[in-house]
Amino acid sequence: MDAEATELGLLLGTVRLRLEPDEQGWAVGYERERHVIRALPLDGLDEAARKGELLAVAAAIEAAVKYPSEVDASTFREGAANLLPKVERARFPQAYDAVVYGRDGSVDDGLYTLPFGPDLVVAFARDEGWRFSYVTRAQVARWGVSADTMLSCGRSNLYHRAEVPYRATEVATKDGYDAARAILMGDVFYDRGDADGVRFAVPGRDQLLVGRELTAEAAAQAYAAAPYPISPKVYVWKRGLVEAAS
Repeated sequence: MDAEATELGLLLGTVRLRLEPDEQGWAVGYERERHVIRALPLDGLDEAARKGELLAVAAAIEAAVKYPSEVDASTFREGAANLLPKVERARFPQAYDAVVYGRDGSVDDGLYTLPFGPDLVVAFARDEGWRFSYVTRAQVARWGVSADTMLSCGRSNLYHRAEVPYRATEVATKDGYDAARAILMGDVFYDRGDADGVRFAVPGRDQLLVGRELTAEAAAQAYAAAPYPISPKVYVWKRGLVEAAS
């Protein structure tokens, strides 16, 4: 194994998954199951966010193997009740899809995501507390709804999940959706910026930092300390668009 695959294998081992070479590429073992991955999505890792990149791949593989999504016959009104957004690195859906395609799945079986600024995406989870799975493109096609509808529904559910003080410089409820609360910029933090927009960071899954005084050093330190790191960068939200801070 090369260095990245070795590191990935160690991360997967912490959640009882086994990464091993296969004649078709790679395979992930879980209990008596074996899932072929034709190519590990490890090319071009962002070295400044190496830990977050590798953890995103490991987390996505775990989700695809342990909590596979199935398209059901629910209506969107039924499915929307427990629909919540998740902000992840862009490598997350690549890794999830690598497992799905290893099962000879179609492109529609892959993870449904929307772009959210540089290096980040918004995925959607159906979180019923006792049961959790990610939403696939096939499920969204079955519901017949637009990206705007998905995002609006997820944002509304997240907004009502827990109160977020509009003057907070840090959000850390530890419910697994703190980074995702970055999509509430226009609902909660819209007046926290200036003409250049609202500065924020998603250093880890359980932390969102917001404010004009947010520095690159503070974001990087929070990222380094995060159990589930996402990004060391500072971003700017302006008129519904997210960019890397200059």
